Amino acid sequence: MKTMLKAGAGLAVGIAVAYAMFPAARELLVAVSPFLFLLICPLMMVFMMKGMQSCHTDHATNKSSSPKLSKDEPAKSGFTRLGLAVSKRRDA
Repeated sequence: MKTMLKAGAGLAVGIAVAYAMFPAARELLVAVSPFLFLLICPLMMVFMMKGMQSCHTDHATNKSSSPKLSKDEPAKSGFTRLGLAVSKRRDA
């Protein structure tokens, strides 16, 4: 919430500066500024999600170095175990 308030305050300052510096565009700024404030939330969400994905790039390299199964051990996925559990229930 604190970041959202900072972004809103920054946008307000930016609009105020643009309003003072560009008198010809004052009507446009007044008309567009409510929409800009409504766009803060989705834009902040996009940037937050991008930041979260950058943290996962380090974990992706660790997953590739996981131990491999030998040929003697059959790989049991969640689906196989689920299928076995369902077949046991039918037998009982």
